Amino acid sequence: MKWEVCEDLKGLLLDGNYFISFDGLTDMDWFRHLSEKDWVDMPDLLLAFVAAYDAAGLKLDRDFFDRYKKAFFACSEDQYVIAINTVWNNKCNGSSFLETISDLNNWIFRPTKICIDDLVSDVESSANADI
Repeated sequence: MKWEVCEDLKGLLLDGNYFISFDGLTDMDWFRHLSEKDWVDMPDLLLAFVAAYDAAGLKLDRDFFDRYKKAFFACSEDQYVIAINTVWNNKCNGSSFLETISDLNNWIFRPTKICIDDLVSDVESSANADI
């Protein structure tokens, strides 16, 4: 992810087109909001915001880092769930594409634990079939 502190514009430019003014840096939980964007790299985002806070003369506090940590872990959890569901869909659902509403419902609403159970039982049953 590209980022730049724009002193002349008094703001932070993310990915070449997402601008946050220095005055707006503390208006909302930007970490949570931006963690939901697929173009955001969370470690780079922290570097960008620390640089922007410094340029804006804003003081870092524990709440800043707590909000970042919560957003980082939420983003990681979302990526984990997507990865597990993608593997389950490819291996257990027999398709790498979502072709029907039923496929979509299975993919979206299937709990990760059940997907893992399916994947483990499929691996175990495949191993037993070779005996």
